[in-house]
Amino acid sequence: MEYSRAEKIIYWWRYKNYFMNESEKYQYSDIEKDSILIVLPDGEVAFDLANLFLEKIQYSDAKIHFLIKDALINFYPKKINESAILFSYKDINSLGTPTQAFVEKIKELKYANMIDLNINFSRFSSFLLRACHPKVRMGFNYDNSKKYYNVILDTNYQRDLEGTFNMIQQFIKI
Repeated sequence: MEYSRAEKIIYWWRYKNYFMNESEKYQYSDIEKDSILIVLPDGEVAFDLANLFLEKIQYSDAKIHFLIKDALINFYPKKINESAILFSYKDINSLGTPTQAFVEKIKELKYANMIDLNINFSRFSSFLLRACHPKVRMGFNYDNSKKYYNVILDTNYQRDLEGTFNMIQQFIKI
């Protein structure tokens, strides 16, 4: 996705504090090591992915939550609804990125691992992951994905959901 010069300036000005130098180190002592936030896409693949995650981790001690658009929550099974964090259009600002209040809400939950399962670039989810500074920021490969994620996954997940889960499992303990 190509940004105009005005958009680049606005993004830089608004979000310069979120994009820290890589040399700055964070302390993860107060973060649960097995805490995971999974940002689900809006497509129908999201239902299958969420069910796969719940099926695979039912005997794990990992604390997993799903970030889901509030308009779609009724389509998910009850088990996923119980571990869902909802967002609405009120949590998205005019630039398509998360509001400061929403970022702070997610930061307070102190996730060590955040996974963006959007196959295409999503301003909301990629900026949210970057702004929350988790230890592992995982997402799929697209233009500029190296700016937002420190673990980049192969984009074959639409064909092989099991393979996608295995890729994610290699990087985080589930």
